[in-house]
Amino acid sequence: MVNEYSLKAPSLTSLERRLKREKSARKQAETLLTDKSRELYDALTKSRSIQEKLELALWASQESYWEWHADDDTFRIRSFGLHHVQAREIQQNAIDLMHRVHPDDLSQMQLKWSMAVNGESDDVEFICRIRGLHGYQWTRARGRVLERDSVGVAKYIVGMAKDKTREHKAEQSFQLMASAFASSREPMLVLSTHLIITEANQAFCELSGLNSRKESEKQHLERFLPQAAEPLKRIAQSRQERFETELTTLSGKHIAVDVSLAMFEDHHQNSSYVIATLRDISERKQNEQQLRLLAIHDDLTGLKNRIGLRDELESLMAANTPFSLAFIDLDGFKHINDIAGHELGDECLQLVASQLEQTFLAPALVTRWGGDEFIITVPEADNDEFSRQCTAFIARLEQKIFRNGKTELSVSASIGIARYSEHGQSIEEIIQNADAAMYRAKTSGKGKVYQYHEGLTEHVKEQVSLLSDLRRAIRNRMLEFHVQGKYNVAGRLVGGELLCRWFSPLHGVVSPVVFIPLAEKYELDTEIGLMALESACEYISMLEAERISLPLSVNISANQLLSEFFPQQAADICAEHFVSPELIEIEITESIFIQDEKAAIGCLAALKDQGFIIALDDFGSGFSSLSYLRKFDFDVIKLDRSLVKGIDKSERARSLLNGIFRMLDSLRFEVIIEGIDNEAYLPILENIGIHLYQGFLFEKPMPYEQFILKHTKGWQIANKAL
Repeated sequence: MVNEYSLKAPSLTSLERRLKREKSARKQAETLLTDKSRELYDALTKSRSIQEKLELALWASQESYWEWHADDDTFRIRSFGLHHVQAREIQQNAIDLMHRVHPDDLSQMQLKWSMAVNGESDDVEFICRIRGLHGYQWTRARGRVLERDSVGVAKYIVGMAKDKTREHKAEQSFQLMASAFASSREPMLVLSTHLIITEANQAFCELSGLNSRKESEKQHLERFLPQAAEPLKRIAQSRQERFETELTTLSGKHIAVDVSLAMFEDHHQNSSYVIATLRDISERKQNEQQLRLLAIHDDLTGLKNRIGLRDELESLMAANTPFSLAFIDLDGFKHINDIAGHELGDECLQLVASQLEQTFLAPALVTRWGGDEFIITVPEADNDEFSRQCTAFIARLEQKIFRNGKTELSVSASIGIARYSEHGQSIEEIIQNADAAMYRAKTSGKGKVYQYHEGLTEHVKEQVSLLSDLRRAIRNRMLEFHVQGKYNVAGRLVGGELLCRWFSPLHGVVSPVVFIPLAEKYELDTEIGLMALESACEYISMLEAERISLPLSVNISANQLLSEFFPQQAADICAEHFVSPELIEIEITESIFIQDEKAAIGCLAALKDQGFIIALDDFGSGFSSLSYLRKFDFDVIKLDRSLVKGIDKSERARSLLNGIFRMLDSLRFEVIIEGIDNEAYLPILENIGIHLYQGFLFEKPMPYEQFILKHTKGWQIANKAL
C-alpha cells in the first residue's frame, strides 16, 4: 500500500504544476485578449471619430461623397441634408443616372467619364444639370481613379459632388447685370467705397468725353462731379444718396445730371462697392428754365409779371436796398377795348409796354401787374426825377393815336408812387399804398402823378381801397347775382330780375347804391353787365333742365350800351349757353339817351332785332322825357317805386299813377311796377289795371340756388302767356 502511494505522488505533483501552467497561460491569454480588445475598440472609436469628423466636414461644405464600382456599374452616393448631419446613402445604376442628366450636358459628361475609365486621365471633373425632385440642379463632380485592371480600365473611382445651382444662378444674374451695365443707355459706374472708379460703361464714357473705359479707371468720382463733394462724403453713412449736380467733361463742358449712389455688400469677397447711375437732365433743366421764364413773364408784352416782380422786390428788400415803386393804371383803355375790340386793345398794351421800357431804363424794372395796370420799380431812385419821368411818360403816351377805321382813339395814365421803406415794410404794403396814390391821381382828373403820403384822408383812402377791392372782385368774379321774382295779379311767378350783390372780405357787405356808381365812374360797369348776362343764361339753363321756362332781366349801363360791340357780345353769350334771347330782358335807364341818343337807339334796335326784350327802367323818376317812348318801341315799361308810394292815402298819387298807366297802355306797352312792399297797394293797382308786380311784398332778392329751390317745390310758375 505504501509503495502504491509512492508511485502516485509524483503524478499528482505533475498535475498541479501543469494546472498552474495552464492557469498562468490562460491569464496571459485573457490579458492579451483584453489588451487586443482595448486596442481594437480604441481603433474602432478613432475610426468612428474620424468618420464623424469627415461626415461633419462634408455636411458643413455641403459636399457629397460618391464612389463607382465597375463590377456592378453602380454609383454609391453618400450625402447630407442642409439642416441635419446624419448621412443618407443611395445607390444608382450608371445608366439610370445618365438618363437624369440634361440632354445638353450629356455628351460632354460622357466624354470626360470615358477618358477617366479608359485610362486617358486619372482625374474626372464636369459640371452638368441633373434632374431631381424639384427640377434640374447644377452639379459639379470631381473624382479620381483608385484602381484599374490589368489592361488599365478603371475598376474603382471615388470623388466628391456639390450642388452649384445657387452659384450658377448668381453667376447668371451677375452676367446679366454685367451685360445690362455695359449696354445701359444710362451712364453707370462701379466704385470702391472710397469712390474710386473701377468700372465704367460706354454711356458714361460718351457723356464724360472719355475715349475708352480704361481711361476712367482709378479716377475719383469727384474728378467728374467737383460740385458734389458733400453728398459724396455722406454715402459711407447713408449708403444711398440722390442729388442733382453738374458733370464736368474732359473738355471742361458742364452737363446737368441726376446722380444716384447705392452701396452694396459683396458677401463672397467680404467687401463693399458703390454703384453710381447718372442721368443727363440738361433738356429738363432747359425746359424748367424756359417754364420759369414763362412763369415770370407776361405773354402779351414780354414784360415780367407779378411773380417776376415779387422775386425782384424780395431781392431788393433782402439787400435792404431802398426803391421807388410806381403803380400805373391806363385811362381810357377800356373804351378802346370795348369799341375797337381786343386786337387793338392788345396792340395798345404792347405799345404802352414799349413806351415804358424806353422811358425807364435799367436798373428800372418794368412789369405788367395785370389788365391795363403796370408797375415800375427803380432802386435808389431820386424821387423828384422819378416823378418827372412818370409825367413825361404820360405826355408821350397821350400823343399816341390808335385808329379804328375813321375813329381816332387815345389813352392816358394815372400814376401813384410809394417808396420802400418809408411807405411800407412789405411788398403788399408798398404796392397797396402806390395803388392808393394812383387812385387818388385818378380822382384828381386822370393823367396825373400822385406821391403817396400819410396825409391822405381816411375818406379818400377808404374810397381808394373800396375801388381797388371792387376791381379785384370783378377780376376774380367774386360778385354774386341774386334774383327777385316778378308776379302777376294771381300771385304767379312770371319772371325775375338779376340784382348784383357784393360781399367783400375787406369791407363786408357793400350796398349796390355804393359800388354801382363807383363802377360806372371808373368804367367797371361793362364787366359787371357781361357777368350779369352770363349768370342769367346759366340760371335759365338750370331752370330749363327742370322743364321751366322763365324770362330773366338784367340791368345794363349806358356805358355798355353805347359800345357798338355790345349787341354781338350779348348774342354770343346766349349762343354759348344755348339760351334764346327772347328769355333775356335788357333793362336800361333814360340816361343812355342823354349821353348819345343816336347811338343808343341804334344799339337798342340791334338788340331788339336779335330777339332781346327791351325794358325802360325807373320810368317816372328823373327827367322821363316822353319823346323816348315815341322814338323807340320798348317792350316793357317799368314804373319807378316812387309812383306807388302813398297811393293808399293820396288821391292825387292814385290819379297820377292812373294817368301814366292809361297813356302807356294805350301805346301797347307791357307795364310792371316795382317797389311793392304794402299789401294795401294791390287792390288799388288791380283796379287801375296794373297786373304785374315786383317788390318785397312778394319776395326779397335771394341767391339763385335758394330761388330755384323755392320755386321748384310746390310753387306755381307761369309763363307770361298765363
